Amino acid sequence: MIAEQDGRAARRQNLKELIDALPDRDLYAVKRYIQFLNYVDDPVAMSMAEAPLDDEPLTDEEIAALSEGKEDVKAGRLISHEEIMREFGLRGGG
Repeated sequence: MIAEQDGRAARRQNLKELIDALPDRDLYAVKRYIQFLNYVDDPVAMSMAEAPLDDEPLTDEEIAALSEGKEDVKAGRLISHEEIMREFGLRGGG
């Protein structure tokens, strides 16, 4: 078991070194490929990972909603994750 852990650690270290040696221009592609490998068994996550970026401009309503949310945060009008979980009778997973 220890030898297996050592081998895994060495493989991870080797991957980190390979990534560190890459030029910055390639890092986005590597990130997307690693995400693909993590999501390959989850069709919902795959569809989200493959979805195009939303490049449409924000509507006036969306801008107003964002401003309102920022003001709520500044004013301390927040609901914690724990409170939401309790309100909906859910248990936290992390």
